Amino acid sequence: MEREIGNDIDDTNVEYDQDRNEFLIYEIGNNEGDIFVEMGLNTRTEKVEHFNVPKIISDTEYQEMMRSLNNNQRRYTLNVMNLIKNGDKQFFHFINGGAGVGKSTLIKAVYQSILRFYNSLPGSNLETIRTAICASTGKAAAPIDGMTLHSFLSLPVNQCKHKLVKLGSDISNRIGVKLKDLQLLIIDEISMVGFTIFQHVDARLQQIMKFKKPFGGVSAIVLGDFNQLRPVGDKYIFQFNNSYNALVDSSLWSLFELFELTEIMRKKDDKTFAIALSNIAKGAMTLDDTNLLKLRIVSNENLEMMGDAIRIFRSNAEVDAYNTKVLASLNTEGAIANAYDFCVGDGPASIREKVLSNIKNLKTTETYGLPLQIDLKVGAKYMMTVNIDTEDGLVNGACGKLIMIDYEKLQKTNETVPCRLWIKFSEEKTGRKSRANFHNVMRNRNIDLSLTPIEPVTWQINTRSTNFKVERKHFPLVLCEAMTVYKSQGGTYEKVVVNLKKEMTRSELYVPP
Repeated sequence: MEREIGNDIDDTNVEYDQDRNEFLIYEIGNNEGDIFVEMGLNTRTEKVEHFNVPKIISDTEYQEMMRSLNNNQRRYTLNVMNLIKNGDKQFFHFINGGAGVGKSTLIKAVYQSILRFYNSLPGSNLETIRTAICASTGKAAAPIDGMTLHSFLSLPVNQCKHKLVKLGSDISNRIGVKLKDLQLLIIDEISMVGFTIFQHVDARLQQIMKFKKPFGGVSAIVLGDFNQLRPVGDKYIFQFNNSYNALVDSSLWSLFELFELTEIMRKKDDKTFAIALSNIAKGAMTLDDTNLLKLRIVSNENLEMMGDAIRIFRSNAEVDAYNTKVLASLNTEGAIANAYDFCVGDGPASIREKVLSNIKNLKTTETYGLPLQIDLKVGAKYMMTVNIDTEDGLVNGACGKLIMIDYEKLQKTNETVPCRLWIKFSEEKTGRKSRANFHNVMRNRNIDLSLTPIEPVTWQINTRSTNFKVERKHFPLVLCEAMTVYKSQGGTYEKVVVNLKKEMTRSELYVPP
């Protein structure tokens, strides 16, 4: 598709703030003013986010996958391939489907088919990015070998609280060179993408592609299920005027054509449960559905039989209370890990101290996932709060058990502090690349090769001070014996216990596995 060059970007629904450059918060590993280095500890963390593009699979795996598709999946894949091969028409598709209908499989089938087509063209460059796979969170992006929308398009993390910052010409050009041949953007878990970020994706692509059509002339396929929980801190993607009645309020959303997947593709036992979940979402439960769920009810007296199951609660207060209770019950090695905050800039010492004091009062959500203090206990579950490496599965929401703590002494204070944590993640593939990098260390120290090393990272925290920048260095983890319903959405867990409350909504009860 030929693209016209134009500076008149259609950003009617986007507020810009020219005075702030929130792209800086993505720069992990700034050593300037690094208190760890000053005290003799070299724990510098390099920025590892990059354009994560899934690799082409073998012919055998591809053929097996295509044979496994149901009729709707196969027809849709062929439809997209015809549009791609013709290449003269931009298209926008919304794939709607509940739990277990094979949305992730469809993404893989479409992507791998497109990749094979482009690779077969004479003179094709295998490094060219023509199709991108994204999701709103690292937890949702990792299973589909994708990237977060924030990382892919350099969007601000708190996109609902701040105006969108136009990229500097150097950054925009650098990304533009990488994406100059981009034809298709695939976004999974679209229900988690709010109206604001959707507008930002559109505006950012128009800027990067230098083209004043929706999404910069790039076609889009979005997949999801609007029966799930609404986006945090934002309107639904289709709520242009705060209306719940129509899915076409937003002019951007009105471009999308609906396709539906309805056939459950899970194995027999999972299929029955997925159907029951789907019926919860629709308010159409059968007697069999009700009986199935009743069989899974566990009384408070019998919760011990659930072993290592993660507890799911409705509120943060309930989560905090349960986490504290479990931690207190563990009679294992433990330590307190404190964050190191430091100011960079020139100004009065009194202002510096005030800025640092204010930072200590911020919530973890305001410090980009790095808490002020972490109570570490071997045997407790912890969850990643920062997207360290999406390709390696080290993303916000990845859960695992703390098995071992490494310590080092600070040279200036002689204080012994945790410097590396060894986590056994729930999914074996999580941290595989990181483990490979530490393979020799693990062999020499006879460390279990299934453990993943987690080290401190540095993030810049937004402050109101014009004189100082504040950076925090800490482990990107929080205690996770329990989590909220919202936090569990989009995750895959081996075993969970949901604490039922009468006031829970249908969307809160319906959390697709």
